[in-house]
Amino acid sequence: MDEEVHYSKVEDVIGSHVEDAVTFWAQSISRNKDIMKIGCSLSEVCPHASSVFGKLDPKKIYGGLFSEDKCWYRCKVLKIISDEKCLVRYIDYGNSEILSRSDIAEIPLDLQFSSVAKKYRLWGLQIPSGQEVTQFDQGRIFLGSLIFEKQIKMRIKAT
Repeated sequence: MDEEVHYSKVEDVIGSHVEDAVTFWAQSISRNKDIMKIGCSLSEVCPHASSVFGKLDPKKIYGGLFSEDKCWYRCKVLKIISDEKCLVRYIDYGNSEILSRSDIAEIPLDLQFSSVAKKYRLWGLQIPSGQEVTQFDQGRIFLGSLIFEKQIKMRIKAT
């Protein structure tokens, strides 16, 4: 894609997760139907799928049982914490949590495609390295109040 066109592009997105005071995840509004189809497919497949065992592939997409609503979402393993626990990122929303292996399932190839959510950073802002992230909790909460589950227009400045 032509870089100039890409950098001036405006996307309509819905905020799905706030990572810190300047970083958040959002889903393109044009992918709303994809989110619904993924959710329906996972709710049919994952309860009957095999739990993962052996070595987990960080490039592979799995189904993860989200602790807050007990629904299945696509995830990738970020880190293996112990024989039973893994840190996963829900790739269609951006949030992460620690799951037991029994809450991670193999999913079919037709659900192995790129994430719906993308990671965004506010242009020109950064958290200074070495700073205690908890100092920026107010900023994270404020950013969440602005974008979480709200439709926003994103102008792409850089990737």
